[in-house]
Amino acid sequence: MLFMDYQKTIARESSLHGIGVHSGIKTNLVLKPADADHGITFRRVDLPGRPAVRATADAVIGTDHGTTLGMEGGEVRTIEHLMSALSGLGIDNAEVEIDGPEVPMMDGCALPFIEMIRTAGIRELTEPREIISLPRPVYLIESELFLAAFPADELRISCTIAFNHPMLRSQYLSLPINPGTFEEEIAPARTFGFYRDAVGLLERGLIKGTSLENTVVIGEDNIFSRGGLRFPDECIRHKILDLLGDLSLLGHPINAMIVAIKPGHDINIKLVKKIRGIINE
Repeated sequence: MLFMDYQKTIARESSLHGIGVHSGIKTNLVLKPADADHGITFRRVDLPGRPAVRATADAVIGTDHGTTLGMEGGEVRTIEHLMSALSGLGIDNAEVEIDGPEVPMMDGCALPFIEMIRTAGIRELTEPREIISLPRPVYLIESELFLAAFPADELRISCTIAFNHPMLRSQYLSLPINPGTFEEEIAPARTFGFYRDAVGLLERGLIKGTSLENTVVIGEDNIFSRGGLRFPDECIRHKILDLLGDLSLLGHPINAMIVAIKPGHDINIKLVKKIRGIINE
């Protein structure tokens, strides 16, 4: 661990509400300040006893089209966009109160959560911030998927995606991750999905809250989105957004060169757990 800078929380409460992309359930979310070393905690205020869970990889119980945390008597789904925003702006400690099973999708990106944090303000605490420094490279290979983390002096992500689809073949992007690059280059990128997969996902009880208001829909010969694409390579930028949200479940920021080929929530969480394993040796 390196000790650099100081831990941060938000200065005051801030809230938003919206629909869960998979559950279709409307929820209210309140972000509250927290003390140093508290970490990010989710609390289901609609359930008996108001159960809470700290946002770490050990609490992950699902990675099917989103990252789900489990707690005694409940769960919180699709946490990655909010976690990405908190991590991207350097928020180490916060309490997240939610009155339903899923974080609101909003418009499918991290900007609404950025706005919520900016409205609350950012407060620096007096305790130092621990930053993970890798002792050696870590990698995972699963069929066509590859994810690796190499020791580095900053966080940088180099990502490649490739699909067998006429409207989305391959994209590549590499950039350092800091509050400035995150807010400008990553946070606006919206989630995307293929129209051809919609029926199957609905039959599995997913994407009940999906619409063109929160998802870029890729058809066989066209891409449907409100206002057009925000970046020519918006899809890979959203993949990096999701990856950052999952990496935040390390519980501390990390300095590393992350190389990702076809990342997804399942392999992202496996890498996080592998990193935690070597730093705890």
